[in-house]
Amino acid sequence: MSRAFRDLMNPDLLHIYVCPYTKEPILLENGTYEGNSLRMGRLVSSSGMSFLIEDGIPVFCNPSKLGKMEKKTRTEYDFVADEFYDNAVDWQFASFYEDEDKVREGMIDLLKLEPESKVLEVGCGTGRDSIHIGRRLGPMGVFFLQDLSRRMVDKTRSNIDSCRSTGGLCCETHYFISDALHLPFPDEFFDSVFHFGGFNTFSEPKKSFQEFARITKRGGKVVVGDESLPPWLEGTPFGEIVCVNNPLFRNKVPLHAIPECARDVAVRWVLGSCFYVIDFRVDEGTPPLNIDLPHKGRRGGTMRTRYYGQLEGVSLDAKRMAQEAAAKQGLSLHDWLEQVIRKTAG
Repeated sequence: MSRAFRDLMNPDLLHIYVCPYTKEPILLENGTYEGNSLRMGRLVSSSGMSFLIEDGIPVFCNPSKLGKMEKKTRTEYDFVADEFYDNAVDWQFASFYEDEDKVREGMIDLLKLEPESKVLEVGCGTGRDSIHIGRRLGPMGVFFLQDLSRRMVDKTRSNIDSCRSTGGLCCETHYFISDALHLPFPDEFFDSVFHFGGFNTFSEPKKSFQEFARITKRGGKVVVGDESLPPWLEGTPFGEIVCVNNPLFRNKVPLHAIPECARDVAVRWVLGSCFYVIDFRVDEGTPPLNIDLPHKGRRGGTMRTRYYGQLEGVSLDAKRMAQEAAAKQGLSLHDWLEQVIRKTAG
């Protein structure tokens, strides 16, 4: 991808971004350039959906499609994007006596990044994880940063540019605004997807996980974390104090939302043992399973026959008689039933 003004939209992204709702290709209309970069314009899909580029940042949001929770979250985060948000995060780490850099580096280790990795951070906030991710990437690395809040994205862009100016970051960076359910990328585009700190406010966690997995390459990593008091601290004075201070800690770990394509799933608690972190490797579909492998032993059969071939229940006496007859002939109950039924029905 050719270099452009780093804080504005690179025109090469026109060949990458897709409509977040239909996944159709998009075209640029009325583009305004600054040097080789796009400052303003409109991105249009073949079905007529359009998205503005504002100050070099594409806005892939359709207000009519935002959920109630997302609308509320966007308003709140636009309000707290300046000092309030960072002050609250500083307080959170200090209250748990935690080293912020150590905690964040530990989570980012789970992404298994290479210098040339292509990474998406969903919910970049003010860039506190973003800086750590960006430093792991080399000049060939590509880093996309998303948030639902325009003011959060602006704050991250400013912080990333400050880090870059001091030589602390050298990867490509691209910013956009969207929700987490509709991401403007083709399937299997990223090596890793990261999110920390906002999942409890997502209206549809299962669909969000599915979207993260959709855009991640097979073998790539997804890492997601947020507040959740662990079961062993429930009912303790510690747990009650934490949850009264912030009810978000009463949320449960969204294990039910993890997609079926997840492999090597792990869950751990960090930051005072009050934030879960889920990580998994993306594969295709459910795990491989040989449902035709015969069972050894008196019952016999396979997982397929035991699931699809169930018959009406019989009396205990009839079951015992069948078992004895099968044993007398040296057959499993499955094989004996197959023979008897086929012979009788045929």
